Amino acid sequence: MPAPGGSLEAERLEALLAPYRARSNEHLQAIWEAYSAEHPAGRYPSTRTMAQNARLFSSGKRYRYGLALAGFRLLTGLRPSPDLERAATWLEWYHLYTLFLDDIMDEDVRRRTLASAWSANARLYRGRDANAAAVVFRTRRHRYGVSQAILDALRIRSLAERAIERAEGLEPDVRLGLLAELTEVDLVLSDGQGLDIDFERVARIPEEDYVRMSEAKTARLYAGAAATASIAARAPPDLRKALEEYARRFAIAFQDRDDLLGAGVVPSEIGGSAEGDIRQGKRTRLYILATEHLRGQERSQFQRSYGRGPRTTKKDIAVVRSLLRRRVLPLAEARIEDNLLLARASLDRIPTRDPEARALLDALLEAQRTRVR
Repeated sequence: MPAPGGSLEAERLEALLAPYRARSNEHLQAIWEAYSAEHPAGRYPSTRTMAQNARLFSSGKRYRYGLALAGFRLLTGLRPSPDLERAATWLEWYHLYTLFLDDIMDEDVRRRTLASAWSANARLYRGRDANAAAVVFRTRRHRYGVSQAILDALRIRSLAERAIERAEGLEPDVRLGLLAELTEVDLVLSDGQGLDIDFERVARIPEEDYVRMSEAKTARLYAGAAATASIAARAPPDLRKALEEYARRFAIAFQDRDDLLGAGVVPSEIGGSAEGDIRQGKRTRLYILATEHLRGQERSQFQRSYGRGPRTTKKDIAVVRSLLRRRVLPLAEARIEDNLLLARASLDRIPTRDPEARALLDALLEAQRTRVR
């Protein structure tokens, strides 16, 4: 069960975040509608894949967007303009872009409770050779679905750029700074994703290497949210550094909490399977801590039961969860707590020019101790 007060923290965060989510979704919908009007569906399936997967556009917590606009308010005491609200959606478009590609690289057929883009696109292939083997992909149908999802991902990344470029009320140097930040995210995040793939076949990974990967993959886009706030606010270097450090520490704690939920080690309401990480042998912080701290028979049990793919049994799941809860969960929670404390210390270095914005940034931290979705 969630810790006492956990539901209250979730309700408080939701109340503070809801207006940001609503504004984000309004701007995302407007950008999507403008794109779809310019690119109407035609007779060929490739012209319909974006619309088919548009259901994914409205999902998501919008933490990055909220962090960017609350960060701007904290730094300036000002309400963000509609143009800044629009430009900040680049973070959500970019996140969608990475999810489309992640699902391909991880071969995930579902994105939470929805079909992943590539698996949904594969259903559009009607060729008689649909089940024939392909060179790189399992079948011609898979080849088609993945190829179209890659193209959709590239379109979505272009919408991230368009969100910034067409925010014409922002000063040109601010727009240029945001576009430069997007490019930097590209370079760093792709390095982190590469490491994540490298780790899939490594039995023992030093925890510091895992943290470096997490900082590049998960935390970099959150740092991009802090940079968005700082660029728009024209914040001095020390305040930008403090907000980015807050974002980085928050993101690592967020990912560690997500991994607890994804393995079903704590109560989870995220949707989809809470066994996927165990079945697929994901190299999460939990895995790293288990391989470092389990000994003897317990280590052997863990290694036999973790990452068996379709051969995974209910007993395997039970064994792994039991070991993680007894031996690893306290360590993982300590890592989360350490990063939350460091995030708050960074936030405390920034003068509070908007108490409501500060309340949201505080609530984001508090929720990571008890979040169930």
